[in-house]
Amino acid sequence: MPGIVTLTTDFGNDGPYVAAMKGVLLGMAPGTQVVDVCHTISPQNIVEGAFVLAGIVDAFPPETVHLVVIDPGVGTDRKLIAARIADQWFVLPDNGLISGVTRAHAPERIWEISNPAIRRGVVSNTFHGRDVLAPAAAHLLLGRDPSELGPPVTKLVRLRNLEPTRDSSGFQAEVIFRDTFGNLITNLSASLLAESPPDGWVVEIAGHRIEGLSRTYGDQPSGSLIALVGSSGWVEIAIVNGDAGRHLTAGAGTTVWVRQSKSATPPRAVAARG
Repeated sequence: MPGIVTLTTDFGNDGPYVAAMKGVLLGMAPGTQVVDVCHTISPQNIVEGAFVLAGIVDAFPPETVHLVVIDPGVGTDRKLIAARIADQWFVLPDNGLISGVTRAHAPERIWEISNPAIRRGVVSNTFHGRDVLAPAAAHLLLGRDPSELGPPVTKLVRLRNLEPTRDSSGFQAEVIFRDTFGNLITNLSASLLAESPPDGWVVEIAGHRIEGLSRTYGDQPSGSLIALVGSSGWVEIAIVNGDAGRHLTAGAGTTVWVRQSKSATPPRAVAARG
């Protein structure tokens, strides 16, 4: 019996696109449990999509199929792939979307999705999510041989801006995702900061300086600008009970400096008001 398929796209919540993919999936693999992860990725923003995938991979059971369509190169010669990672399947364009997942999980096997027998009868040049990727996801949900999708792939496109730059005093990172609360999530993993205690780091963003990393949002007064390690395991900038993105006029691509302080002091929040 078919299992779970998740959907992550930049299609938005209006229009026919998400429903069309669900229709193909359910028509080919009846009984599939469909989980909508996110359809509000910024249009063509592969980095945001990579972050979202990295945040869900450890939450789903084995054999889950993740169907991901953020595809600015649709209709070009970019590859479509099915990757076996962490005992799950990722069906998506090979454009760097898988980079967040492969930071922590090595791919087991990868196949190109190129078999014309595993796609809809008529394939649009502008909607491969519906016509090629959804049938491939259904193929895997039905437990069929992944090698029937196409030839094996040995190399993946990877995003360079998912990794911060290191220098002698710390890291030059950048914001890769702004969540619903306005928190600014960076590409800096907490594991890279293990060499110093939380109070041994200074974070600078958009002309603001934050001394030390807080443990959680409620550790500082409402309205404070803070830095902390979020649930994703990556450093983020937040305003307690506020919107850091709006206050700082910052978002994806904003540079964040994280440097070792000369003397470790207790974390001090920056007053964000005014």
